[in-house]
Amino acid sequence: MPRLQIDVTETQVQDLEQLVNELKEFGIGTKKDLFNNALALFEWAIRERKRGRIIAGIDEGAEKFHEVHMPVLDRIRAVATKIAAA
Repeated sequence: MPRLQIDVTETQVQDLEQLVNELKEFGIGTKKDLFNNALALFEWAIRERKRGRIIAGIDEGAEKFHEVHMPVLDRIRAVATKIAAA
């Protein structure tokens, strides 16, 4: 199986380890599990933005939402809009 090596800061390693530790009870026990889940979520977000949808966290009780802003997701929407208009 291919391996992936990336350079990260010591702080990022600590953050990853803390997150894995917090998520153990939810079935994420390794950095690989965390990576696979994060990648699946990112792939979904990309597909949704290409479709023109907003990625958001919803507060159902207050009937409000908070849109997720990431430069890459904003660029994907802009490019998808240009392609659709062409």
